[in-house]
Amino acid sequence: MEATEYPSRYLHIAGAFAAGGTQKHPNANVIVPMRTLAPAHLPMAGGKSEAKAGRTTIDCRDAQFEGVKGGALRQLRETELISIGSSYSLAESEPEVAGKPFGSRTISEVKSVRMHGGLSLKYGLLTLQSSHDPSKTAHPQVTFGKTEISGLRLGKSELKITLDTETFNTFSTLEAFEAAFQNDANLRTALSPRFLMDGTALHKSRSGYVVGSIVKSIEGLPPGASLVGGYTIVWPQVGRIVLGEILMGPYVRRVTLVRVKESCGEVGSGCSGGGSLP
Repeated sequence: MEATEYPSRYLHIAGAFAAGGTQKHPNANVIVPMRTLAPAHLPMAGGKSEAKAGRTTIDCRDAQFEGVKGGALRQLRETELISIGSSYSLAESEPEVAGKPFGSRTISEVKSVRMHGGLSLKYGLLTLQSSHDPSKTAHPQVTFGKTEISGLRLGKSELKITLDTETFNTFSTLEAFEAAFQNDANLRTALSPRFLMDGTALHKSRSGYVVGSIVKSIEGLPPGASLVGGYTIVWPQVGRIVLGEILMGPYVRRVTLVRVKESCGEVGSGCSGGGSLP
């Protein structure tokens, strides 16, 4: 089929979840696949996907512990990895109107999170919007709505997390963000500590992704904790804790509010974007 024969359509990219991924078992050398909590995934044609969950605990019942039996096996499987008081996820496209941009929005909201090792989060909210007029631009504009990380505690210490979403809203495509980073020395100085770099340039993966963080500052670390790269906390009780991570490609932005890097358990995550065919 020739491209001219293919009916034009827009492909939405939008999804969110409250918690998921994998975690290393705290008492065994086993990586545990976590049940994804409150997942919402938007079909490429658009529409609405929504999920809610009340108080939920994710344990290790699905993990494989070779050579362990009886009460010891039961104890390992009953180990609580994470609990969440409530969660909500939404991925929704805007109605299609001739002559207007295609759009979608994504929400991930979590309350009263507690993870094994002493990490807790009172409230997390991620809101993303995508807007794209393929007749005018090749790539969508992806911006933040209300977004926050509140009441994050490591043990008894409560951290103050300051986010910077304004920069990403001002430069709402990867192309615009890269150009501003290259041409504005002050912006480059401010952002370099919280982005993966190749010398003085943004690192871009072979797949075309740039990765960094929306976190501007972190205050109130407990004794024994240290900050690496501007947005990653190393705390022995949990390991490496990555905050506000953003992955940017030409057609999509994906954000995770909290990620435990030991084995990549994620809390408060979502993506937004899209593109057209043919």
